[in-house]
Amino acid sequence: MYGVGSRAVVAATALSLTLLIATSRGAVALSLDAALREAATANPTLESRREAVEAARHRVPPAGAWSSPIAEVGVINVPVGGGFDSDPMTMKTIGIEQRVPLFGANGLSRRSADAAARAEGASLESASYGIYAAVWEAYADAYYAGQLADLSRDHRGDMGQLVQSARARYESGRGRLEDVLRAQAEQARALSDLAGYEGEERGARARLAAILGRDGAALADTLAPPPAASLPEDANTLIAALDAAHPRLRELQDQTDRYALAAEASRRAVWPDLQLGLEYGFREPIAGMSQPDMWSAHVGFLLPVFAGSNERAQGAAMAAMAGSMKHELRAATLELDQQIRTLHATARADERAVALLADTVVVTQRRAVAASMSAYDAGVADLWRVFEAMHELYGEEIMLARAHQDLARSQARLLAMTARGDWLGLTLPDLKGDER
Repeated sequence: MYGVGSRAVVAATALSLTLLIATSRGAVALSLDAALREAATANPTLESRREAVEAARHRVPPAGAWSSPIAEVGVINVPVGGGFDSDPMTMKTIGIEQRVPLFGANGLSRRSADAAARAEGASLESASYGIYAAVWEAYADAYYAGQLADLSRDHRGDMGQLVQSARARYESGRGRLEDVLRAQAEQARALSDLAGYEGEERGARARLAAILGRDGAALADTLAPPPAASLPEDANTLIAALDAAHPRLRELQDQTDRYALAAEASRRAVWPDLQLGLEYGFREPIAGMSQPDMWSAHVGFLLPVFAGSNERAQGAAMAAMAGSMKHELRAATLELDQQIRTLHATARADERAVALLADTVVVTQRRAVAASMSAYDAGVADLWRVFEAMHELYGEEIMLARAHQDLARSQARLLAMTARGDWLGLTLPDLKGDER
């Protein structure tokens, strides 16, 4: 006969088997915090973004640099058929010329490149929050898929005990064949569910391994339970924190500044730059008499007569891009507001579903199972009532695990939108893997 304590026995056996497998693999429990730190240092997408930021920073100094000076070596006034000492005006010369920008185009170009580098840095930070959210979602999917697999194992063990009890009653003439068949069908269903959940867990672990930058098809680590996270009751608390410090908005603002500065630099490039030149001439002695060396200097202005139209066109294009980025910034602000409100509502609904299922539905259903077992043991209820109660409990426990999974997904997506981990009780690593 099926005993109430058999569920505890099956659960303990499953737990012991899980621990044995983990020990045999030499695996250490992986926490969500540890997974986030690992992603911060090893995720290939973030590594690529870091290199892009470094490249943008290297482009800043040359963007505002002066043009290189021109060094000259030559001779002047050399008579045809004569030497360097046949005419007093013959000289060997060295000289240098330098273009000097007067109206700040170079400084504006440097500031534009610096804004572009800041935009790359903000893009890296925004990508990091997307990666952290992906880690959280994959971690939760793997963990709760494992929980679902455990539920299926437990339920299959329960159904095995129920099959034995139903068969014993049937063989003694006190039961029905229908009870045996229904329990066997439910046992097979649990086995089918187990195969599906195990496949789901393998897929989530493989996804998590890829995000963490690990080689291999999947993680072998035992996953610690995800930390409990709670959101503010009012979405306006999150919206109020949505300011210019948000990496997505900061990136767009920096891009706006980049194009606006580039436009002004192009406009100023049309103005004439100063051209400075200095030359020194060496003269040879003539008829045994030394001659003084001579020097020359000149000042000129570079007139962009032919390139002016190109500079003006480029300036207009950059100004248009700045206007486009300004409107995109406004659109992104409104979109983030809407997405945060929507995700907050979804996450709060998921929180209520988890609380209701955990505190009321599952607890009540477990009592129903205990009550049906007591009635069955007392001979006042049929076995099918026990079966129905256990079937309902299994379904509610699956719903609870799925509700936890949905909540984690909503919170992960909200993390990517808000770029704030403190609201969710998380200590996020920075882009070098240090906590902040």
